[in-house]
Amino acid sequence: MSSSEVVSVPVEEPIEAVEELYEEQAPGHSLKPVCIFIGPVILSLVCFSMVGVLVRVHVNRLFSYPGVPVFGLIWVQILGCFIMGMAMRLKGVLLSYSPALNTGITTGLCGSITTFSSWQLLVFQELFNTPRSDHSQFRNFLGGMSVLATELGCSVAAIRLGQMIGDE
Repeated sequence: MSSSEVVSVPVEEPIEAVEELYEEQAPGHSLKPVCIFIGPVILSLVCFSMVGVLVRVHVNRLFSYPGVPVFGLIWVQILGCFIMGMAMRLKGVLLSYSPALNTGITTGLCGSITTFSSWQLLVFQELFNTPRSDHSQFRNFLGGMSVLATELGCSVAAIRLGQMIGDE
């Protein structure tokens, strides 16, 4: 059977049918350890994601006020990338506690703190002048590129700083 073929599984006993199919494809291996591992990973992702969203919202609010010298979103990006850098260096330690802990911190927490969609929205707003500031299209372009370059530069620097501190 090739990997591109579709296999129908009887609805009456789906778990047993899938296990039998898996045994045919990978003799000597079982799906049970995978099923045992998925529950803690999902729980870890959900819990750490909720914490990450709360951190992002509150840090963004803290640094968003009239006349702010740097857009508030950059601070959540820096924080999330810093934690990611540390988690990259401490991956062995995190995995020794639990693979679910590593997944929860890197994907759940850092993925929820750093927000690609908000970053792209900010770039879009600057490129297309959605606040309707009084300036030219060239300045719109400069504003968008400034947000893009600043976010990328600060994110990479924060990851590197987190890695350096994680090495200590």
